[in-house]
Amino acid sequence: MIEYREMSTFDVPALVGIEKEVFPESPWSAAQFREELAGVPKTRRYLVAHEQGVIVGYAGIALAGDVADIHNVAVIPSYRKRGIASHLLDELERWAASKEVSALMLEIREGNEEAFPLYEKRGYVVIARRDNYYATGVHALIMRKELANE
Repeated sequence: MIEYREMSTFDVPALVGIEKEVFPESPWSAAQFREELAGVPKTRRYLVAHEQGVIVGYAGIALAGDVADIHNVAVIPSYRKRGIASHLLDELERWAASKEVSALMLEIREGNEEAFPLYEKRGYVVIARRDNYYATGVHALIMRKELANE
């Protein structure tokens, strides 16, 4: 059974391994994860999905004024299509709404046929493209979702 919890610095070695598998063209380093986790809980939130203690996915979010940036939604290939990314996004979007942000932003590798439909279904729309954004020359699509905070 998949369970979810807050990410900790103890998770960093496993996260770096997953990064290399899921984002081979631009994986985060251990130092990048530690730097992001230093901002928790004030301006950031990072979650992991695990099964029997083994991390199978993770995602994070960072506040940037009245907008929040979704970071590194990653699920290892053998655990995809089980709702893990959706659950992580649900939690992060709820957290962002509680911080009264007006919109969520994320970037996605152009041609990412697995993730793009998920974000589109959740209400994210492409607002820009960053040419040659990744080291391999692949472009990034910038997506945005407006939040209806009442």
